[in-house]
Amino acid sequence: MGGFNIVVEPNVRRRRERRSSAEKKKAASLFRIWHGVRELLDEAEKLRDGELVHFLSVAQMLVEEKVSGMSSGVAAFETVDTSLPN
Repeated sequence: MGGFNIVVEPNVRRRRERRSSAEKKKAASLFRIWHGVRELLDEAEKLRDGELVHFLSVAQMLVEEKVSGMSSGVAAFETVDTSLPN
């Protein structure tokens, strides 16, 4: 009698890296903050308050920078519809 041959094929299915729930919550919070700052920025522009517009623009950039640091090379909110908050 012949021996048994066991063939093991490598698992070719690729999996995406999964984010922890804490990272997802943080990203969702930053998204909501970004929309809030954006709404405040629109109101400041209507009030024609240049100093407040500048302050809020800096805050918006800081949030975007934080998001881009969390993501894997994708620009901040590039793949998300940012026209309306969730």
